[in-house]
Amino acid sequence: MPGFADRARIHVAAGAGGDGASTFRREAHVPRGGPDGGDGGHGGDIVLHVAAGMTTLGDFSRRRHFRAAPGGRGMGRKAHGKNAADVVISVPPGTVVTDADGDWLGELLEADHRLVVARGGSGGRGNTRFATSTNRAPKHAEKGTPGEEGWITLELKLIADVGLVGAPNAGKSTLLAALTEARPEVGAYPFTTISPNLGVLALDPDGDRTVVIADVPGLIEGANEGRGLGHQFLRHVERTRVIVGVVDGAARDPVEEWEAVAEELRLHDSSLLERPLPLVVTKLDLPEVRDRWPELRRKLPDAIGVSAHDGTGLDAVRDRIASALDGAGAATVDGDERAAMRVHRFDPLAEGWAVVAEGDDLRVRGRRIETAAARTDFDNPESRDRFWRLLERLGVDLELRRRGAGPGTTVHIGAADLEWGDDE
Repeated sequence: MPGFADRARIHVAAGAGGDGASTFRREAHVPRGGPDGGDGGHGGDIVLHVAAGMTTLGDFSRRRHFRAAPGGRGMGRKAHGKNAADVVISVPPGTVVTDADGDWLGELLEADHRLVVARGGSGGRGNTRFATSTNRAPKHAEKGTPGEEGWITLELKLIADVGLVGAPNAGKSTLLAALTEARPEVGAYPFTTISPNLGVLALDPDGDRTVVIADVPGLIEGANEGRGLGHQFLRHVERTRVIVGVVDGAARDPVEEWEAVAEELRLHDSSLLERPLPLVVTKLDLPEVRDRWPELRRKLPDAIGVSAHDGTGLDAVRDRIASALDGAGAATVDGDERAAMRVHRFDPLAEGWAVVAEGDDLRVRGRRIETAAARTDFDNPESRDRFWRLLERLGVDLELRRRGAGPGTTVHIGAADLEWGDDE
């Protein structure tokens, strides 16, 4: 199995908020002791952080579950619970994050970028917070809310300016080694490259202008449908500004082979073929390739003939790449250049609510009402009454009754399971 890993699925669980305290002052010589319960602390977040030295997601093959600590409980004398520390997970630059439904959460491109993928729960308020002129001794205190939890997928897309794309054994790795200081393993057999390789290409003699160039594993016909190895790495050309088509000059029919590769690029993402795409015909040091070069040049008029072994054409390739980069814009995804850090958290029920059937039970959905249920201590009569008044104020109780809620009906709100009764 190759050491390079560019996809991982992990489970993240942020910490729950600490419960607020319901306590009262009881001190000698203090005739009017009052509420003094402190607030609970916030639960820890799960945060992804870009580590510049990382190049794969291989670490996640050994650890897939990450959990943050809960916040501390509030205590008497208005002592607040301690906020829990965040759990920081290192990822390589170029990591794209999606949730369990495949929705895009964000991407991390540069060193030290951070993305919160699971937020810790808020701490509950202590009973001190609920004292009023008409209720000087409240027993109600809030529970902390749960932290966010779920599976997320990490997908690495190499950040390279130039991508070398071609059929297996077309000479991409050899060309990369000739153009850069990269030293990929190469050999005379199909599927030589089983993971992407990166190198730094100097575009001028002084080395003042450099770009990152990637050698992507070879594509065969049907790659977009999962055939061969290259389909696993097609995503790595999505961010490249320039694609260099590497044509195997020693193939049985080099032009037909390249056209099959170009078709796989089109089927994966048609916008890839709209980017600058200079062609390079390899292995010009072989006599049979030199003999057919005039014919290939007629069929591929803009192609550059090269030999990585004797250096033929390498300077022309550097010049062509430099020229192509000058005319290329930033790579886009789905026609929209994404910001380095953008997070989508679409929540249609952030403020509203809805009642849905779950078999013979009913469930109330909505972030506000679910958060309120999570904060409520249903063993505390004052807390329970407070929650019921919220249901009345929002009109949830009327909708539940309209939907047939009666004695014995189970109503689910978030993680709370409530049995409806005559007194509800």
